[in-house]
Formats: sequence, structure tokens, C-alpha cells
Amino acid sequence: MRRWLVSLAMVASLTAIASTPALADSSSGGTNTTLLSFDLSDNGGAPSASGGVFNVKVDVLPEGTAGYVRTVAISPNDSGVPNLVCKFRAISNSRVACGFNFTAPGNWTIKAQYAPDPTIPDPVTAVGTTVLRVGS
Repeated sequence: MRRWLVSLAMVASLTAIASTPALADSSSGGTNTTLLSFDLSDNGGAPSASGGVFNVKVDVLPEGTAGYVRTVAISPNDSGVPNLVCKFRAISNSRVACGFNFTAPGNWTIKAQYAPDPTIPDPVTAVGTTVLRVGS
């Protein structure tokens, strides 16, 4: 009987862990989790852009969160184009924008990294990732 109860408790705890929604990676340990969201399209389809300059906007939640966001555009495999980096920028009105000049078509991985203070070692406490399709 005890083994059955222990087994039931383990299954219940594993089910609760599996059903926990995924959030932005956070190592702050506090109750306020910072979330990063991308504002790339009208949400009617997959995010896409034509070649050239394109602004990537990152919304930071909850509103009023202070800190900085660095945005990195990782180039498509075998494109021969280096990754693009937008250094840490201060959050303004819960948003950070960065203009990237996409010179190669394909799927670019966009990563946003939040840091309350980018001057400390290992400052990133939350990460958001999406894929942006760039046409020619």
C-alpha cells in the first residue's frame, strides 16, 4: 500500500512539472519573472521581412521593468554572413528596438537578452528567442 501511495505521489508531481507553462529563462529567483516578447508582424502569419534594414522590437513584461536588452540576430547556416549584435540598450516604455540590416535571405534566429545591470558578470537573467524569415 505504501509503495502504491509513493508511486501515485511521484506520478502526480511529474504531471504537475510537465504541465507547468514555459516562461522566459530567468535566474533571478524572485517572484517577478521578466518576459521578453517580439513585436515583428501583425500576428497574422509567421514573422518575415525583405532584405535590408528591419526594426526588431522587443516588449519587456511586466510593464515598467527597468533594465537593458541586447538583441542578437544569428545568421542562417551556410550564409557566410556574420551574426548581427545590437548592444545593450535601456528599456523605454517597456520596449527596446534595434535596426538590423539583413543582407542574406533565410531564417535568422533572433535572441533578446534582458539584464537588470549589464555591467555585472553574467548579467543576463531572461532570454527570448524567435525566428525571422528574410526574403531576398
